[in-house]
Amino acid sequence: MLRLLTFLSGVLYLHGTPALAQQPLQLTDRDSLLLSRQRYSLFRPVPRARLRPMSTGRPDATESAYSVDAGHFQVETDVVRLGQQRFYGEASQQLAFNHANIKLGLTRQMDLQVVVESYTIQTEDAEQPVRRAGFGDVTLRLKRNLWGNDGGATALALMPFVKLPTGRSCGNRAWEGGLVAPFAWQLPRDWSFGSQLQASWNRDPEAQAHYLELAPTVTVGHDLYRTLGGFLEVAAAWDTRAPAWTATLNGGPIWRVTDNVQLDLGVNLALTQATETSYFLGLSFRR
Repeated sequence: MLRLLTFLSGVLYLHGTPALAQQPLQLTDRDSLLLSRQRYSLFRPVPRARLRPMSTGRPDATESAYSVDAGHFQVETDVVRLGQQRFYGEASQQLAFNHANIKLGLTRQMDLQVVVESYTIQTEDAEQPVRRAGFGDVTLRLKRNLWGNDGGATALALMPFVKLPTGRSCGNRAWEGGLVAPFAWQLPRDWSFGSQLQASWNRDPEAQAHYLELAPTVTVGHDLYRTLGGFLEVAAAWDTRAPAWTATLNGGPIWRVTDNVQLDLGVNLALTQATETSYFLGLSFRR
């Protein structure tokens, strides 16, 4: 039976199955991996020796198109983020601590994500200064990789999400949701390209109505050394309340401490008026 499976997997390979781009595996190892991954699940984790290279949805705004390996979890967090914005002469600031995305691999191509806004301090320098602080909203997301998880130069995923109004002081107390479609393309010479389109159904607390927001991104990454890389990204947003776009230019270095630990540092620089500029320090790790 084992010889038959090996023969059939070799036939599939000769008929055009894409080469494994993420890991330098030999043909027999690759075929065995693709066959065996079908059996892994939340309660039957992928062996650590066969984990895919860790792929994170940070520090850029473009989400990863790859899912977390079945039976493993991954944490990606803004350790600290400072945001500043000025609108019609009034300034506002937001200081966030441990806004974390906790991911759990469910199957070979699917993971569950819980985004938690652990603690936020918001201030507004208006005629009557405002200060809010506390726990924020929680967002539930389910990512389904469509292709590219285990090989090939490109990858695409779909990720629906829903935001729960758990925040009291820091939050709009409204249910929101949407869909994210991230795309990844591994380029030669240690370059990478990514993009996504996010459609969100958000709530305007002043108008007491929901509106549609579209947020496309384009990002380019490059490995400078084996453990040090960087990214440059343009992220934009448009919604049905006004015919104007908002945009930021994002960038920063990424340090891969180990195969399962990553640190990042960066800035989201406002390119348009009434857009927040933010500075952040991030940490990601996998178990």
